[in-house]
Amino acid sequence: MLSAVNRAIVRSDDVQSLFTEACRISVEKGGFAAAWIGLFEPGENRPRINARAGVSVPSPQCAACGDECPLRAGQPCRLDDLAANASAVGWRALARDAGLRASIALPLHNGTELVGAFGIATQQPQGFTEADRRLLDEVAADVSYALAALHREQARVADQSRIEFLAYYDAHTGLPNRALCERRLREATTRGERLAILVVELGVFHDAARLFGPGGAVLIAREAARRLEAGLPQAGVARIAENAFALWVPGLPADEETRDMAARVALGIGELLAPALRIEGQDLYAAPFVGIALHAGDGATEETLRQAVVAAGRRRGTADASYCFYAGEMANSSLRRFDLDAALRRALDRGEFLLHYQPQVDLASGEVIGAEALLRWNRPGVGLVSPLEFIPVLESNGLIGAVGEWVLDEACRSCRDWQEFGGAPLRVGVNLSARQFRDGDVGAVARHAIDRSGLDPRLLELELTESIVLQDADSVIRCLRELRSDGIGTALDDFGTGYSSLSYLQRLPVDRIKIDRSFVTDLTSNPNSSAIARAVVGMTHSLGMTAIAEGVETEGQLGYLRGLGCEAMQGYLFSPPLPGDAFVNLLRDGCRMASGDAATEGKRILLVVDDEPNVLNALRRVFHRKRVQVFTATSPHEAFELLARHPVGVVVSDQRMPSMSGTEFLRRVKALHPDTVRIVLSGYTELGAVIEAVNHGAIYKFLTKPWEDEGIRSIIDEAFGIFELAQQNRVLTERLATVLAASIPSPARSATAHGRH
Repeated sequence: MLSAVNRAIVRSDDVQSLFTEACRISVEKGGFAAAWIGLFEPGENRPRINARAGVSVPSPQCAACGDECPLRAGQPCRLDDLAANASAVGWRALARDAGLRASIALPLHNGTELVGAFGIATQQPQGFTEADRRLLDEVAADVSYALAALHREQARVADQSRIEFLAYYDAHTGLPNRALCERRLREATTRGERLAILVVELGVFHDAARLFGPGGAVLIAREAARRLEAGLPQAGVARIAENAFALWVPGLPADEETRDMAARVALGIGELLAPALRIEGQDLYAAPFVGIALHAGDGATEETLRQAVVAAGRRRGTADASYCFYAGEMANSSLRRFDLDAALRRALDRGEFLLHYQPQVDLASGEVIGAEALLRWNRPGVGLVSPLEFIPVLESNGLIGAVGEWVLDEACRSCRDWQEFGGAPLRVGVNLSARQFRDGDVGAVARHAIDRSGLDPRLLELELTESIVLQDADSVIRCLRELRSDGIGTALDDFGTGYSSLSYLQRLPVDRIKIDRSFVTDLTSNPNSSAIARAVVGMTHSLGMTAIAEGVETEGQLGYLRGLGCEAMQGYLFSPPLPGDAFVNLLRDGCRMASGDAATEGKRILLVVDDEPNVLNALRRVFHRKRVQVFTATSPHEAFELLARHPVGVVVSDQRMPSMSGTEFLRRVKALHPDTVRIVLSGYTELGAVIEAVNHGAIYKFLTKPWEDEGIRSIIDEAFGIFELAQQNRVLTERLATVLAASIPSPARSATAHGRH
């Protein structure tokens, strides 16, 4: 019920549709008899019903409480036995006729203002358990938050809700992601239920992604998700990787039938995914393989999920079988884990840990402004061990506290030494784990590290993830505020990849938000990723924070992030993580990142995209004597990089290209770079595609090959005129907004700022 309400929050563009969906979900998913949402009208002391679902009654339950209803004081109103409640005389008969026995109404707020109520009724007296109450409190809080956000800024809340949704759900299928999957599994085992956990890998996925691009892969994932949800309503379904889904079946019997039942579910999955998937006119077959692990109802479900993942990876060794149970011979990874655990317990005393530092660069100046400290383990006889292998072991065996304290000491000492190289002060970022917050006093450890090193506390930045915050939000927020009072900075790492809550985010005293590399990877070519990055940067700035992007590897990604106003970056484009000595050499040499391309400033830039080199050469000659700088690309991928790196005004694209049609390419260009003027130049007239592209504003002109030089020059000149007019209008609009903002009287301006906050 809570997940469905949150989905409705993300998808609702207006208050009424949100209220209607919340009531419907409360009845259909929550199993309650009736639900209603009402708002207080000015001058009225009872909420007026805006939406309802389930058993219908003429008036809300709070109308039965008289003048002393707790709702008017912003408190829940709970009636555990309507038939016996003396204050419900006027409403008791109506409730009896409707079969309702208990009800509760919770206040809805817009910020601090009481604006309405969310009511639920059941057909059992004393019908609300403590778990029900916590659920309904959370639903009411989420609806209140959504209501406030919708009232504040309709357009902006859509982007923010999208980010929150992506933190806990898969963006393409709407299914829970791995984090939520693990949480659901833990919740199931708290009831002592035996589980069969099945992981389905789609063998065709990666080949389809290479053949049809990201769009084709998304279609495959969506269709597979639809079939699994529709065909197995009794099972939970999540998407835990690009090509993998997890399913869990609760309530299994504790006997020999367990394996048979799990096997039947696996065979059913194969039947559901057996029919062909049709992608761009081509039939594809999912080639699913199912790994199965059984959980007895106690212990860590995460380990059972990993066992199912291991079993799903055994496809090559199972001949024609369509599924595989996790077995003891697959336990080599567990033996390796024991070996790692034993070696790690000696590693700290033997001085086997070291830090690498990945430089962080200011995008405006190109200067190195600091580094993220990354833990490495140089195991004797083995060499560097992947952090993905040993850090989870440190987390599970409790050593992360002692190792984390060493990391802070070493990072602070190194950062103090960096300051001798002059220039702006350099800061160091240190990652924190959830267990460090849970088992120790992070603030005390950080302050001791600063005291021992003599580092200015303003040069230490502690990085934490959203999942850490949500384990104990109040305690973490209190700790972060104490750190801030000591001058220590904080950053929210891997933003958008874990379960996040925007209501928590606005309370967090963090200085920077780090855009996760998963949103940066296809930033220049995927409108969804670019929209998320743009929303994160905008939200960050509106909250008075700065943004830093991780995993920047191309000039195109760098250029696009600069255009978004992102302040800083780290990634292999500038430097991989470096050992301490190598990082010091980088500082000593004064290495910096070049600023934007000055060679294109003030010029008209034309981008021509065509897979035929002779066409590109001919168009270069056409504009050789014009005041136009021509960039050429033989593929959309190359073109997206050029668009991100340079202020292109006009794009001319061929229609028929191997990897993507011209109209599809220009649709993406419109979403990524809306001010560009887009033109198709093709020897083929595909009328349907052209009409669709024109109707959606994707293209400005459709020109045919061969062309007349003077005619195409005239059209391109006209296109540049349109682009430059749009740029001038944008500048004038920004100046006007600045002037209007400056003209607002000081008290009003303060009130406006307070409202934004």
